Amino acid sequence: MMKTKLILAKACCLLLAACLTTAVTAAQTPDAVVTEETTEVYVAGGMAYTWTTRRSVLLNNERAARHARFSIYMSDDMIMDKFMLTFSDTSGKTLRTYKQKELTRSELSEGLGADGYMLLLDATPPTYPVVVSYDLKVSCKRNNISFPVFAPLDSYDTEVRNAIYDISFPTDFPLRYHQVNTTTSPVETVADGRRRLHFQMSGLQAVSNTVYGRPLSELAPKVYFASTRFDYYKTSGSLASWNDLGKWTWQLMEGRGQLPEEAKAKVRQLVQHCGTDREKVAAVYEFLASTTRYVSIQFGIGGYQPMSAAEVWKRGYGDCKALSNYMMALLAEVGIESHCVSISTRERRLLPDFPNFQQLNHMILEVPLQGDTLWVECTNPKLPLGYVHDDISGHEALEISANGGKLLTLPEYADSCNLNLTEATVELAPDGSASITVTERYQYHRYVGVTPLLADDDNRLRKAMFALYLLPQTEITDIKVADKSVPFGVPELAYNFSAHSRKYASSTAARLFVPTNLLHKNFAPAADSHRANELYVRHGRRTRERIVILLPDGYEIEKMPQDETLSLPFATFTSVATLVDGRLVITNDFLLRHG
Repeated sequence: MMKTKLILAKACCLLLAACLTTAVTAAQTPDAVVTEETTEVYVAGGMAYTWTTRRSVLLNNERAARHARFSIYMSDDMIMDKFMLTFSDTSGKTLRTYKQKELTRSELSEGLGADGYMLLLDATPPTYPVVVSYDLKVSCKRNNISFPVFAPLDSYDTEVRNAIYDISFPTDFPLRYHQVNTTTSPVETVADGRRRLHFQMSGLQAVSNTVYGRPLSELAPKVYFASTRFDYYKTSGSLASWNDLGKWTWQLMEGRGQLPEEAKAKVRQLVQHCGTDREKVAAVYEFLASTTRYVSIQFGIGGYQPMSAAEVWKRGYGDCKALSNYMMALLAEVGIESHCVSISTRERRLLPDFPNFQQLNHMILEVPLQGDTLWVECTNPKLPLGYVHDDISGHEALEISANGGKLLTLPEYADSCNLNLTEATVELAPDGSASITVTERYQYHRYVGVTPLLADDDNRLRKAMFALYLLPQTEITDIKVADKSVPFGVPELAYNFSAHSRKYASSTAARLFVPTNLLHKNFAPAADSHRANELYVRHGRRTRERIVILLPDGYEIEKMPQDETLSLPFATFTSVATLVDGRLVITNDFLLRHG
């Protein structure tokens, strides 16, 4: 009897080259244009200053509406002397004006304790194109440790035609500045016992927020300002070195690690059956997860000084500083040394010769153990212990100790560790329908992105699966999701499901046309393959797939899919198809390198 033929053709061809091609394209009309920005900072003496700014932005379309939203954090040491926001047409005719009394004051929100407040205005542009301008003057009376950064290119798809920044201060005031992504030199003048630095940036081109684009924060020009010494809430500190900044921070923490006797007894009980220091850390971390929650604290010096460990024990909450200090105190009680570490979740590199506060916005805990160092995220103890998450991995940070501050770099996982493993079986029927089973595993930096699946119900999980896979006329059943992570182990989430597709393959009288890569979307091209800037990959990753297609009885393969191999400086891809005992086995392996 003549056998019916089976043709297997790749429906999803390898488009990696199109996905990652770099090219220079002609500049398009930006969403917004900063036509003029003028900022004046007048340092009266000490750390008191006034800040005046006027900014005019041409909004070309509704994507630029973000420039009409205004917000500023105010503390009890700050006064808003002036505010006005105006919409005008391109001829200069005023369309709408907002005054200071129309700002919304927001003092508290869930997860925040503060003696400061936010002033907000979400103004809606009446038409496009339109010009939005605002005038602002703020006075900071005392307790200030930094000055406004000169960073006019603060948004994607925004061009800056002209921006000016003037800062004036007494000649004996130890002000320093540091330029990033710019060689603009200031014009300096001295008169009447004061120095004045005049900076100007013009003709800054818009940066598009593209796939595989370097973050704007790493491209935009900016100038930081800081004093080498400061006074803050009856404390004095120095920014002459990162070590000095660490000493000041340590002074704020000193004596705040004392625990009440009941807390000491509890933590000793927790570790009484632990055989190693790693087991002790795990036991304390689990206790932290079950008994505390994160609350941001911004009261007075609390923006930099943590709540005491005794207060966290009593109240059951704290911010990143308080929870890290509390964890450090608990570990100290069982004989394990640790250090608080200040870090940025936004910037990978700290300025080595320019200590500053603007680059640090978070605190974690460093636990040096024999043969290993643990980096503990105390604000989210649901993360697997020992996992260095996406927002801090590879970042430079400041270790805080009695010896002062020391710069260090957190580890980064190898690209191949950020792994997505797919195991799929497709059992074909002669009518083109198929029974499908899929198992997925996500590890390290691929792990966090899929953890929301743990909280989804069956209906939302099905929607998620249809978004992830190309499954025509399919019913999905038996979805199971599990967090496989254990302390010090591989952060891993796994899920599996079964499915039945009524139309997986196309059939004719004599043939079945079976797509071999219809199942998964991993290798689809990016929407825009043209690039104006260099290719940038924050975290490398590896995707490995093994798809087994079981052939129907009486069928044989007429055309096999071709093997594919691609090697580029930033990526490699292989796809291999083999026939084993009536099963077509397709393996895809894609490695994208960071950098």
